[in-house]
Amino acid sequence: MNEMNPNLPPTLDAVLAEFYKGPQPDSAFAVRLEAQLRQHQTEMLLARQKPIFFFLNSKRNLMQTLRARPVLAFLAAILALIMLTGMAYAVGRLTGFIPGFGFTSNTGTVFMLAEPVESSQAGITVRIDNAVSDDTRFWAALTVKGLTGRETNPQVFVLLPDGKKVQMQVEGLASSPHGETQISYTFPALPPGTQSLTILIENLEGQNYTLALRLRPVKPGEIIPVHPTENAQPQSTSQNGVSLVLDNVAPASDKTILQVSLKYDRPNIWVGGPWNIRLSDQAGRAYPLKDITPNTIDMGKTRIFQTSPFTGTEQLTLSLVVFPDPNVLPIFEDFSTEGFGFTFDPGISPKVGQTWELNEIIEVSQFKLHVVRAKLTAEPGLVFEFAPGENVTGVMLYTADPLLRGSTGGQPVQEGNFTAGMSFEKIPTQPFKVVISRVTYTVTGPWQLQWQPPAAPTSAATPVTPTPSATQAPFATPTLVNSDPVVLEVQQLAQKFDAPFQQGPGWVHVVNETISNSQAGQMYPLPYLKSELWYEIDAEGYVTRNVWLDYNDAGTLLQQAATIGDYTVNFSTGDSGFNPGGRYRVSLDFLTQDISHAAQNNARVLREESSCDNGQACLLITLLDRFDKPVQNAGEPQAFSGSGRRVWIDLQSGQQVKWQSFWRLVDGSEKITSTHSTVLVEKLASPPQEILDILGKVIRP
Repeated sequence: MNEMNPNLPPTLDAVLAEFYKGPQPDSAFAVRLEAQLRQHQTEMLLARQKPIFFFLNSKRNLMQTLRARPVLAFLAAILALIMLTGMAYAVGRLTGFIPGFGFTSNTGTVFMLAEPVESSQAGITVRIDNAVSDDTRFWAALTVKGLTGRETNPQVFVLLPDGKKVQMQVEGLASSPHGETQISYTFPALPPGTQSLTILIENLEGQNYTLALRLRPVKPGEIIPVHPTENAQPQSTSQNGVSLVLDNVAPASDKTILQVSLKYDRPNIWVGGPWNIRLSDQAGRAYPLKDITPNTIDMGKTRIFQTSPFTGTEQLTLSLVVFPDPNVLPIFEDFSTEGFGFTFDPGISPKVGQTWELNEIIEVSQFKLHVVRAKLTAEPGLVFEFAPGENVTGVMLYTADPLLRGSTGGQPVQEGNFTAGMSFEKIPTQPFKVVISRVTYTVTGPWQLQWQPPAAPTSAATPVTPTPSATQAPFATPTLVNSDPVVLEVQQLAQKFDAPFQQGPGWVHVVNETISNSQAGQMYPLPYLKSELWYEIDAEGYVTRNVWLDYNDAGTLLQQAATIGDYTVNFSTGDSGFNPGGRYRVSLDFLTQDISHAAQNNARVLREESSCDNGQACLLITLLDRFDKPVQNAGEPQAFSGSGRRVWIDLQSGQQVKWQSFWRLVDGSEKITSTHSTVLVEKLASPPQEILDILGKVIRP
């Protein structure tokens, strides 16, 4: 009871799925999060050619060939270098991986920050921690302390020695728990040989900051050299105009750095959703991959990962991974300069709610789009509805009319149709051209490449073997400070049910079913989801290994994840990593902690006698959360005034057998969003061999 519940897959998709499927610890927060995610999706669709983040507006050869010179001078230079450094390297002319910066080019000298520089005023300190310059770009990493949160839009420049002022191109932002803000800036390449420059930050909370930098050539120990190869970059076959490419590999004694990219056969194409990679050997075992992509790199195109060192004899497969369907990649293509579109006449006095039946066919490159109708909304705005096309999932619209304020991709609607909208200062009363600026569609893979990795520089790399169970410290069990009789009753019932399954050794097998009220076009969770969990427990009752499997209503496997000790691999999404916390026991108690904190969350707790679906006597607990003001989600006819959750507890066994989440609408009615039921809990001596095979595919770092 009250142990850490391990039933969260190690991916954002799965966490969101768990939010929809199961008990919600803070429903008001979930509503606001959903609204923010919807808004963020719209902003991502609207944003093009912008920095990855907006600051405070709220992720070859070891040596280059030496220049020709007389033999004696060449030997003298080498001898002098050996005497001064003890290494026969062309200092500064190495190419490889630098943390935070990424991979350097291989055509020029690489420079790094000679020493940190900082400037303070008005209670704010700006420090430049690192900087790298090669012949492709200049990058600087800063730490800022003392920000008050005032909304400003600082401008950041490089001042060159000749007085030229160069504006930054890309910005990356991250925060630390110590009240510091880490920012990275990328600028165009500096003039060759530049070693002195100034970074100017204008209007950072009303102040300007000037920091003079000195650069020096990079030293061999500060860079992981790329692996020399005479062959072309490994690349998958092109599927529907998309290829997976292994750009760079930098082997070190304790790790290997990989840079992978998506390459497109046509310009103005971008990936339209998250993607990942999976690295596996001939036996299907998954190597650990840690995403170390700098936040100034476009992760929609390029990603950098860290994995294990290799012996050089491995035969590996690198695969593109997309969730939930690993072979379907969302793509959007820009046509804003092509002028594809149609003329729309709203009439001289259009009314809110008015609908125009249309039959417009527009050919946009290889796509044939069919506009079926338009509707005037109260924003004011126009929403155009499109019939489904082959692989087309959405469009963005534009018009040159000066009354235009913005565009949205809209929502999927009935019969597979989708919408796209435009908002205006006021609706035009003259015919105007509607331009198709972007088309979103899907392409089908798979995308895989075969690869033999380079050996680690030392003997650190050893052949991989199946990972044994890891020993962890026990997880700190939270102590309830609550004497409420309902809380104590629920706690006692949960302890009664959990006790037999917390005694080891053995395996606990749990099967859950979730029925969700999915919106049109929702990829995950599906309307029906079956989750199967297997937990191995030791003699003390602690979980040592577990496997998580998700299936749809046809029995197709959607998601597969395995955990050994504190390390998890999700084979379906490509994610892997270590989990915080320590050892835990199996518990199916999702409720006790929630109702014990209900009062501080301003939620009501209702208790009543009821019946379970099987007719057994049940205790029904309802948690109700009322919002400060109604929340209106896009596409919903009514606003939500609150949310809630019901949990049915079998009074005989103590099992929490069913959870139901719902919205409370402004008219007092309810809309059920999901129903989650536990259909099987059993204890076994051993699992099926297929479960052991899945665990055998985990390679622990």
